[in-house]
Amino acid sequence: MAGQALPIGTSAPAASLFADRVAVFLLGAALNFNVLTSTFGLPFQRLSDLLPFLLIPWLGLRRAVVAEAVRQAAPLSGILALIAASLVLKAHKQAGDVYLTLVLLLYVVQAFILLVMFRDRRVEDAFCVGLLVGMLASLAVLLLAASGTQLDRFGLAVPTDGLDEELKLFVQDKQGGLWASGNETGHVFALAGAAALLLSLRYHLKIIYLAYVAALLASFPFTNNRAGLFMPLLFLGLLMRRNLRAPAVLAALGVLGVLLVAWAVTGEIPLPGTLSQAIERRFAGDHNVTGNFDERFLSGVTALQLVAEYPFGVGEVARREELQALTGLVTPHNGFVSLALQSGIATALLLIAGLGRILLAPAAFGPFLTYSAVFLIPSLMFEELSVNQYFLFFMGFFLASLALPPDRAPSATN
Repeated sequence: MAGQALPIGTSAPAASLFADRVAVFLLGAALNFNVLTSTFGLPFQRLSDLLPFLLIPWLGLRRAVVAEAVRQAAPLSGILALIAASLVLKAHKQAGDVYLTLVLLLYVVQAFILLVMFRDRRVEDAFCVGLLVGMLASLAVLLLAASGTQLDRFGLAVPTDGLDEELKLFVQDKQGGLWASGNETGHVFALAGAAALLLSLRYHLKIIYLAYVAALLASFPFTNNRAGLFMPLLFLGLLMRRNLRAPAVLAALGVLGVLLVAWAVTGEIPLPGTLSQAIERRFAGDHNVTGNFDERFLSGVTALQLVAEYPFGVGEVARREELQALTGLVTPHNGFVSLALQSGIATALLLIAGLGRILLAPAAFGPFLTYSAVFLIPSLMFEELSVNQYFLFFMGFFLASLALPPDRAPSATN
C-alpha cells in the first residue's frame, strides 16, 4: 500500500505531539495489560473502561479532532444512536446487562478520535508499539499465574470463586492470565499480530513479527487455544516466503519427521512437558475436531433465531437460558451473533458493514484498519468475543470508521 501520510497539523508543537504519542502508547499498553479495576472497588470492570473518561476530554479537544467531528457529526451521531437504542429497548434487562453496550459507545467515540490522530503515522506507531508491550506484560502475567502465583487481589486475574467445578476445570486447562480463559487470551494475542505486522512491514523489520510470533507460541502451552494461531502463522508464512531456502525447509521437515517417528514409536512427543501436552491435547490427541467445528457453527446459526426474536438484544440470564434450550450450550460461539444479542442487530450489521467497507478498499483505509480487520474476523467467527474489552475496543475502530470517508481515514502509508 502506498500513500501520503497526513499529519494532524503541521504547526503542532513538538511537545504536544510527544504528549499524544505517550498517551496513545500507554492506552495501547493498557488495552492489552488490562487490569481488572473492579477488584479495587471501582465501578469499571477493566482499566480500558475507565480510560475514555480521561482521554476523550483531553484528546478530543485537539483542533483536528473537533473539526472532523463537526464535519462528520451526522454519521457519527447516527452510529451512536443505533448502538444506544439497545440500552433502552433490550429485552429482559437485569443489573449490569447494559454495561458492555455503554462501554462500546465510549470506545466508538474514543476510536473516532484515535483514527483522526492516526493520520500522523507516528501516533499510530506509538499505539501499535503500546499494544505489543502490553502483550508482553500480559504474557508475563499468564506465566506467573501458570506457576501458581495468586494474582486476583492485584487485579491481574479473573476470580474463579463461585464457578461450578466444570468451569473451574475448564479455566485450569485453558489458562487465561488477565482474561477469563485461554479462549479469550489466545485470540487477544492473535489480534495483536495486526500491530506487529504493520510495524514489520512499515519499517522493513521482520524481527518485530518474529518476536511477536515467538511470544504467541510461548503462550500456547498455557492457553491451549489453537484457533488463535491460525492467522498469525499464516502471515508468518507469507512474510517469510522469500527467505525460505531449500536447506532450511529440509531441516525443518527433518525435525518434524523425527518428532513424528518418536511419537509413533513411544506414544509421546519428545518436547518439554507443558508444550508436549498442549500439542497432544489440541492436535494429536483431539479426535473431535470435526465435531467441535460443527458444534460451534451450528450453535451460531441456531442462535440467529434469538437475534430475530430480540432485535435490540436480550439480557444475559435470559440469553443463556434460551440458548441452552435451543442448542444445549450457553454461548453461540460466534462474536457477530453474540454482539447482536448483546447490543442489538443494528450494531452487528454496522460492524459487518465497517469491516466489509475496509476490506473492499484497503488502500483507502490504510494498513492499521485493514490488518486489524483481517486478524479480527476469523476470531469472531468461532468465539464469543463481544464480551472481551480488547475486541470491543477494536470493534469501536470499525464502527467509527463508518463515520469517516476513505480520504479522511488513517494514513495508507506502509
